[in-house]
Amino acid sequence: MSNLSNFFQSSKMEIMMAGYLDIGSEWKYMVNDFLYVRLYYIRSGSARLTLTNGTLDLEEGYLYFIPAFSILSGACEQQMGHYFIHIIPDLFSEHFFKVLSPKHRCKLDVQTADYLFRTVIFNHEARTLSAEMATDSALKLIFSYFFAGLDTTVTQNNFNRFVKVFNYIDEHIQEKIRISDLSALVYADDAYFSNLFKKTFGISLQKYILDKRMDRAKSMLATEMTISEIANQLNFFDAASFTNFFKKQAGMTPKDFRHKLFSERAN
Repeated sequence: MSNLSNFFQSSKMEIMMAGYLDIGSEWKYMVNDFLYVRLYYIRSGSARLTLTNGTLDLEEGYLYFIPAFSILSGACEQQMGHYFIHIIPDLFSEHFFKVLSPKHRCKLDVQTADYLFRTVIFNHEARTLSAEMATDSALKLIFSYFFAGLDTTVTQNNFNRFVKVFNYIDEHIQEKIRISDLSALVYADDAYFSNLFKKTFGISLQKYILDKRMDRAKSMLATEMTISEIANQLNFFDAASFTNFFKKQAGMTPKDFRHKLFSERAN
């Protein structure tokens, strides 16, 4: 087992809900909270998700990883039997998913899916040591399928080195973050630090920060906060500046995103 795998095994993910449902058209009223990471296994039937970056068909016999802040709505025209797990990842897991970009679907035989999901469903609310160990092991095994074949040179030492950076970004995402503020955390000059981040995680530091700010903006747009209030919270000069930023990243204005989010849920 690699150092990074050991590190991931030590992470904690809070399960908010887990179960199995045979569902029909009413499913569209049950998928509208997009703040959680979702795991789905489709045991029978099919459905479709509308995501912030397109649509995703859910097919029988497949396991799905749905990132937080990505679901706008769901539609099930006939019937679908599916396992589901809704998760709030800890800080490490959240960054792990963001920088390593796991697959979003993979084939899984029904016997294995039944065993893993039922283990989580039957044990996740218990407070005994054996139940907690069974839940954690089954959940990590489910996630392992999404990382199958992933080619990465990330090591535990590399990730450890950036923990302070990730924490700083999370704590200051509503402010202007300078590379010099981050590079100082790992005692490196700006250019070396930026190159090391890109080499280690395969994503530029600027893109990572933009993605995190977009996640925060989307979560705020799912509330009753005004566009001006969100712009102020995220430290933009004004609502127009925030609108330009959001449109450049998402391809639509915050107002259009909010309208799409709530209109999709209402239909």
